Amino acid sequence: MKKQYKAIIPFSGGVDSTAVLYQTLTQNPEQEYFVFKVNIINAASASRTIQEEEAVRNILEWLRNHGINNFTFRKLEYNYAELGAPQPHWDSEVVNFAAASCILSHPEIEEFMEGAIADDFLQEGFHDRISHIAKILYLVTKKNPQDLKIVFPLKDMYKYDVMKSMPIDLLALTWSCRYPKGGSNYNLIRCHQCPPCQTIDKVLLKHSTDFLKLLEW
Repeated sequence: MKKQYKAIIPFSGGVDSTAVLYQTLTQNPEQEYFVFKVNIINAASASRTIQEEEAVRNILEWLRNHGINNFTFRKLEYNYAELGAPQPHWDSEVVNFAAASCILSHPEIEEFMEGAIADDFLQEGFHDRISHIAKILYLVTKKNPQDLKIVFPLKDMYKYDVMKSMPIDLLALTWSCRYPKGGSNYNLIRCHQCPPCQTIDKVLLKHSTDFLKLLEW
């Protein structure tokens, strides 16, 4: 019997998408969810893709080891490098197109879980961006906002609240850095310079006692 899914959850392995995934799955254990990862391949993303892949694998394993199994995971890939095309202005453009393609195969899906947090809504032009990617979703699925709702589970939460909303050992598995750098023993480490890194570092600096296990993160 084909599974019926309540919602679709884009999952990158980052802090925000992991919080959405964890909260949604644990708060609705009777529902099934379609979880997917999009690898966006371009000249600048190789190391980021490697780290995100590891994060996703470790996070899904953590969930299953803790008895959280009410999801199906799928992975898609868009290789801009092979196409010779420039990378998209926003990753979310590709993510929403991919989500729409998945929904076409599972038309029973009635919610799209968006990982935007309170910090995002304060950014200039963010509402226009949300409107733009929503148009992509509805155009491809041929659905309307009444049939397919875009849900923002974290819209009232700032980065500190998001980081505190999940177990610290789960948080430690996430990866949000866009431009990883080489560390010792050929390991990749966070750049501490890209916007996601800077936001996370501010929280760690301000609330160091809450995240003692992540001081070397």
